[in-house]
Amino acid sequence: MLHNLPLSSVQPQSFDPFGGMTALFIIVPIAIAIVVIFFVMRMTRGLSAGSIKNGVTAQGTILRTWDTGTTINDNPVVGFALNVTPTTEPAFQVEMKQIVSRIQIGAFLPGAQVQVMYDPNDHKKVKIQSVLGMPGMASAPGAVPSANAQQVEQMLLAKEQTYNAVRSMGEAAQATILTATDMNIRINETGSIMQFRLEVHPTNKPVFQAETQGAISDGSRAKYLPGQSIWVKFNPNDLTQVALDHS
Repeated sequence: MLHNLPLSSVQPQSFDPFGGMTALFIIVPIAIAIVVIFFVMRMTRGLSAGSIKNGVTAQGTILRTWDTGTTINDNPVVGFALNVTPTTEPAFQVEMKQIVSRIQIGAFLPGAQVQVMYDPNDHKKVKIQSVLGMPGMASAPGAVPSANAQQVEQMLLAKEQTYNAVRSMGEAAQATILTATDMNIRINETGSIMQFRLEVHPTNKPVFQAETQGAISDGSRAKYLPGQSIWVKFNPNDLTQVALDHS
């Protein structure tokens, strides 16, 4: 009978209010966190110059840049189109992505000369090691160049000439801002040069995407955030030429 059963042999029954699912509630979040950490570390390694083993250094030129919309530790991942000129083989062009410090992004302008490391067996593997400066501009050995006033002025004047031609002869269209990147280049302490990736909606052509840049005053920045609609002018014969229409 029950009263003859020793108390030491009576084992308490455990109670799981989740019906045996408690272990899953603990294991699944841990597994997800491990997977996320793995992919973030893998992405970071893939975007670092040290990921190229047995690489060869060469000089190159930045042909084009674009905002990928990704940031790592508050630093943007920037897309680059490069023309690489090795000393022992023919020049080649490549597109790649790399983390760029926000305080140095102004140095990574189209036309800038860079030192890169590339895999001679796979030209798709290229990483920028340093910015050497703009053509014809001397750079102090070992210095980390930023866009000085003369470099910025030359680059802006060249681009503004193209943009003015587009504004005067191009077709008007509305565009949606996909990404907006502050290039950390101040203009008269009242505004900044910003780079934009746009989705352009012409009235008689298919929708297309393009990149442009412009000087945006501090008081107008809210009008140039991702998702905002703006007016632009574009060259119908070259859809890569798009200018902000400030009129």
